Amino acid sequence: MDRVSVFARRRRIKNLEEWTLYAILTEAFFLALSPTVASTAVVFGMMTWFLRSRIDTHYKMRSLPFDVPVAIFLLIGAASVFLSSARSLELIYNYCSLVGVYGLTYLIVGQTIRTPAQIKLVAQALCASAVLVVLWGFFQFVFGVDIADVKWTDPEAFPELKKRIFSTLENPNVLAGYLDIFICLALGLLTKVERRSQKIILIGMIVMFAACLAMTYSRGAFIAIAVVFAVYGVLKDWRVLILFAAVTGLLAYSDTTFTNRILSAFTMDDSSEGVRVGIWVSTSAMISDHPFAGIGWGAYQYVYPQYNYYVADPNITIYHAHNIYLNYAAEVGIVGALAFFWYFFGTMFISFGVSERGFDKWLNEHFNKILSSSTFLQELANIVNEKLANFSDMVLNLFGRKKPPPKIKKSRKHYREVIHNEEMTFSEHTRKKFSDEEEVTAVDNISVAGENISAKIIKLDDERKKTSTVDWNDVTKIDEKKFIDGLQLGIGLAFLSMALNGLTDDLLFNIPSSMLMWLLGALSASIYSISDGK
Repeated sequence: MDRVSVFARRRRIKNLEEWTLYAILTEAFFLALSPTVASTAVVFGMMTWFLRSRIDTHYKMRSLPFDVPVAIFLLIGAASVFLSSARSLELIYNYCSLVGVYGLTYLIVGQTIRTPAQIKLVAQALCASAVLVVLWGFFQFVFGVDIADVKWTDPEAFPELKKRIFSTLENPNVLAGYLDIFICLALGLLTKVERRSQKIILIGMIVMFAACLAMTYSRGAFIAIAVVFAVYGVLKDWRVLILFAAVTGLLAYSDTTFTNRILSAFTMDDSSEGVRVGIWVSTSAMISDHPFAGIGWGAYQYVYPQYNYYVADPNITIYHAHNIYLNYAAEVGIVGALAFFWYFFGTMFISFGVSERGFDKWLNEHFNKILSSSTFLQELANIVNEKLANFSDMVLNLFGRKKPPPKIKKSRKHYREVIHNEEMTFSEHTRKKFSDEEEVTAVDNISVAGENISAKIIKLDDERKKTSTVDWNDVTKIDEKKFIDGLQLGIGLAFLSMALNGLTDDLLFNIPSSMLMWLLGALSASIYSISDGK
């Protein structure tokens, strides 16, 4: 093979690799804005990845931590469709268009994302999309939404609640679960970044996401994020409890309807609570009758009428079980559901474990200390005092003013040479080493009193402005390890929020939410593989 052919082949491989990355970024950006565009990007990315893997003889697929349960889930899901009593071409299409996209997302993200720079690009695409979703939600809240949104309110239980926003996700509960995920991602990064400007921006994003969450009036999502903050605050960092209490107090003070809505979750006064309980009983009967193969992926709405014991209105279509655990067990059987939750909870656990001091280490350390102590309350008080002291230090460091730098007497000269009782002379070669853009430069072989020495030259500009308390130019600068650890911790918290939300709603039934879950799962697996040097 001649040299020109080798160069052309390498260029094609490089182009295919870049196109696959662009496809992943397109999916990340559009999955909440246009699922059709996101799905198309996944298919295109699969094509470019496959061509690259065939052309590049040096390319090797890597094993990810949950390839086995993912493969089992995909195979059992396909079998459930063909064994379903409600099998039809629609079920086959549903499985291929949804589960197929999930599997392809896991494949191309897990096999393509291999560097911290690529992880940052995916995170930036997700963040940009989330900001647009929130802004559209604010627009809906201020200027109103389509009349179709009345189906998301309960006039009898909450006559004062006239509007619940859903942004681009068609359902207020799905939007709320989506916002929970990004609150968790921002919280994970907040615990790792060190620059003040970055902390302020992340706190502002959490407040913005929380405000949009309140506009959805979703009880399950708010309770889920409250549990996440409580667990993380008690086991890891008490400062997040203060942040959550402040944001919640502000929301409760500004909107009493929101408070009444959240409190109603602990009663059975709302009609939706009673309907959910009835659906769960019916779903349990489905699982009992189809424990192995399930009723078929996506067949819930067709099979439910046979188990409709409580929802009397035949015009109401029940699409899912309002519980991810029951829904997966009903549709793909117990084995398929166990495979899925092996992947789901496994991703959550490895995400927690990659952080510098994961939940397991902190939990073992402090609980062993408490259990081995004869004075339980005293030990608990010491932990509380320690966390409150750390929080107060954080507040002082975050909002306190920096000490001004020592004043330096200005010189009319543009350059100042600092010497000790000797005259320092510079050669033309030495002066050329000092660029006008540099503040400090190192030079060698400077002649001082007949001897050659090394020194540093400090450039002092008379027009230099005073350093501000927040250096906004440093917002995008972050240590790669801290960013990866923060993002991985945020993914773990996001999966915890999805697990809690899944107790009262099947948010993964929605296409954008499920695509986001699989993308984050693959991203977590990539981070885990990078940390292992794969």
